[in-house]
This record gives sequence, C-alpha cells and structure tokens, in this order.
Amino acid sequence: MKPGFHLGKRHGTGADDHDHDREEVDCYASGVEDWNKGLHIGAIFIVLVVAGLGVFLPVLGHFVPQLHMPRTMLTLGKHLGTGVIIATALIHMLPGGYESLNDPCIGSRMGNFSGWPGTLAIIAIFAMHLIEFVLSNHAMGKHAHSHGLPEGLAEHHHDIEGGAAHVENDSTQTASLHGGAGHVHMDDGLDKQQENCDAVAVHTHHNHVHGASFLNDDMTAERHKISTYILEFGICLHSVIIGLTLSVATGAGFKTLLIAICFHQFCEGLALGSRLAEVQHRKHAFLRAVLSATLFMLVTPIGMVIGIGVRYSYAPSSPASLITMGVLDSLSAGILLYSGLVNLLAEEFGTLEFRGYRTSKKVACFAATFIGAGIMALIGKWA
Repeated sequence: MKPGFHLGKRHGTGADDHDHDREEVDCYASGVEDWNKGLHIGAIFIVLVVAGLGVFLPVLGHFVPQLHMPRTMLTLGKHLGTGVIIATALIHMLPGGYESLNDPCIGSRMGNFSGWPGTLAIIAIFAMHLIEFVLSNHAMGKHAHSHGLPEGLAEHHHDIEGGAAHVENDSTQTASLHGGAGHVHMDDGLDKQQENCDAVAVHTHHNHVHGASFLNDDMTAERHKISTYILEFGICLHSVIIGLTLSVATGAGFKTLLIAICFHQFCEGLALGSRLAEVQHRKHAFLRAVLSATLFMLVTPIGMVIGIGVRYSYAPSSPASLITMGVLDSLSAGILLYSGLVNLLAEEFGTLEFRGYRTSKKVACFAATFIGAGIMALIGKWA
C-alpha cells in the first residue's frame, strides 16, 4: 500500500533541465510536516486494540468455554475472512504495487517494464505453492513413520490395486479365448489368482488401513496448519507496510486513514483468528494460537513505531522507498491471493462438511464471503 500523500513531489514535463532538476530534488524530499506526536502515538494503541479484538475473538471463542461462540458464527466469520483476504490482495496490495513501481520517480531503474507487480505476484504464488508442497510432503513422510507405515504408502496401495486389476483383466481376456474344459481350467487359475489378490488385500487391510486412516487425518491437519501459517506470513508482511504508511501520514487524511486501517485490521484479524482457532496441535494448541494471534496484533504497531522513528529521514517518493514498498506490496498480493483462492475459497467450499450443510447455511456462507470482499473494496477507497 503506497502512502496516500506525496511530499513535495512534482511531475513536470521535463521540457528543460531546470524543471528536471526540481523533479529530481522533489522525489528525494524527506521529512513529515504537521506531524502530531500525541495523535500518532495514540494511534499505535488504537490499532493494537482493534487488531487484537479481531484476531482474539474467534481464538478465545473456540478455546475458552466461558467465551464460547456458536459454531455457525465461527464458520460465517471464517468465510467472511475469505472475502476479506482476496479483496485485500486485489484491491489494496496489487494496485499499490503498480502505483509504486510505475512511479515517474523510479525512472528506468526497473527497466521500463510496467508488469513487475504482476510478475512478482506470480513469483510469490509459485513460491508459496512449492513451499507448501515440500512441507506437506515432508510431513507425510514424518507421520507415516510415526504410525509405522512406509513413506510410499499411497503408491504401495495404488500398486496393489493396479496389480489386482491387471491380474483380473489378463485372466478374463485369457479365459474368453478358450471354451469347454479349457474354460474350466482357466476358472481354476482365476480362483487361485483371486485368492492371492484377496490375501494381499487382507494383508493390506490388517497392516495399513487403520494407519492410513490416521495418516489421512494427520495430513489434513498438517496441510491446514501449513496453509494457515503461510496466510499469516502474507498478512504480517503487508501489515508492516500499513503501519509505516499510517505513521507518516499527516493532516486531515490521517484520521480517515486511521479509521479505514482499523476496519481493515479488524476484518483481517477475524479472517486469521478463525483459521488459527482450527489449527490442530498435539500439544499446547491454545498457547500456540495465542502466540500467533499476538504476532498479528503487534506487527502493524511495530510498523508504526518504525515509521515514527524514521519520519524525519523518510522520503516516500525516493526510488529506494518506492521500489521497496512496491516489491513488498506485490509479493504480499501474491501470497494473499494464493492463500485466499487455493487454501480458503476452493478448500473451504469444497469440503464434504460444507456440502452437507443445509441450503440456508450454504447461502449464508456465500453471502459472508461476498460481504467480506465488499467491505474491503469499500475501505479501499480510503486505505
């Protein structure tokens, strides 16, 4: 998200050297005018409380009996968050990346290529997919060993089924070529082969079926854990940018931006907290959820503190600042877009649990997703 103000920046026509020199100087203008110390420091605590409220509501509602929230409410909050995440990527992050990386102050430093934000977003999407695949593969092997199963259990099971089908097909084809006594002879062979296949199946059942069931449950939980932490990484990355942007904003626009960012962080907190509440851990599940929620709660105020610390030297229109903000915005957009579409939208609406909901609840989930996206689209007008 690029700052919504431009300190002393002017984009001339470049008609003469004098105008060109003025533009270069203005691009490197630093310092924040009309900066209200009390208001900006107070904003840190306002954002801290609002973000904490959003992320801790679903977490505490899930783990603390006294604060128990109806499961339907948590489900709707989770789907609301799906719309929030997707809209954040497409309306807040990616346009900010395009605005920053195509700013005239950058000049030709990016090779005069206007497609860098989209390219970086694609790189982030592919990187997140690769990371998730590698981590899931590693987790599969680890859980297979913990249940006394070979790592290639799925392939082994597939080979057994393929072998049985191969035997059955070959036997059927051979039997059809013979008649009379020959046919009876092949039936005997078929019986023996079938007994062998049954023996393999029995062995597979007794040794693997229970382990495979545990493995499947563990893998589902592990994938959910990995995807949730990828989501949190993307959210935290752009939350730092949001904090920095807010801390160096001044004037009448600061209050509007503060209100918009508070709504933004609250909605994102609900989205992340709903996912954190469902992450399964063997030990200390509540403690780990609280730590993850606390990280989200603190990251935007940390960005604000950084912004306050550099407010006199920060040049928001300098090439270094624009490139840094543009790259981070674009990478964040890719991460959130991957998480929102793959791990939230496609996964949550494709589960057997969701398909088993009554029609009214399905409609409510879809509506919550659309509302979440709509809210973030509206906030995008100011933040």
